[in-house]
Amino acid sequence: MKARPGLALGAFPEDNGDVNAQSDTNTVGTQVPVTRVDAGPEGVPMADESGVMLPGSREEMRFLRKNSNWVNMIIAIFACLAVVAVVLLIAPQPEVDSQRVVDYQTIAEQSQDSADFDLIVPEIPSGWTSNEANLDRVGESDHTSWYMSFVGTERQWVSIEQAKASESWAENQVDDAIAAETVTVGGSDFQIYRTEDAKEHWVTGKGDTFVVITAIARPDTIDAFAKQVAQQLK
Repeated sequence: MKARPGLALGAFPEDNGDVNAQSDTNTVGTQVPVTRVDAGPEGVPMADESGVMLPGSREEMRFLRKNSNWVNMIIAIFACLAVVAVVLLIAPQPEVDSQRVVDYQTIAEQSQDSADFDLIVPEIPSGWTSNEANLDRVGESDHTSWYMSFVGTERQWVSIEQAKASESWAENQVDDAIAAETVTVGGSDFQIYRTEDAKEHWVTGKGDTFVVITAIARPDTIDAFAKQVAQQLK
């Protein structure tokens, strides 16, 4: 039997009611592969002609993986910070006073027996507190000094130091302050020394006991402390 022209040997059209299925061929018997203009080297869609990244393309996957690393790192950092914040909130916090306060009058009562002179214990204005009070040895000598520090309103501060010592000891307490004037308060003479930073030293004494008032305060405040020193100095 002769082969029909235009058909490969052994290839017969299938009778399906005069409707034959057409193949994607240009030449009978030769298959032409379908080529997509939007496919990458492996047939994966990458981008269209406009350069827009196509969903599901390799470039999109690479972009997502690259950016997901930064996103995950940022999320991890914020998670760590959140954990630290929670730990700090639930951890017990120490109770610390914003300003140290001592009972200078009680300390004076307890220290009196150890001193060889009567300790000066002034009354302080309303709103003032004491942040230090102690009886300590004067340098390497056998003498002791009684020291008190007071903090007041309007950023004022006054300290009083008393010792049974010499006049040179008192002069050493004023550092490099310059002698300014002498005033009489409560029957006692006070030599006033001043510094460039508005600090004042008021020095007085009776017998072998000397007192140095150091202050950054209003004049009436220093004067009030000086009057009590003069009254109690014996």
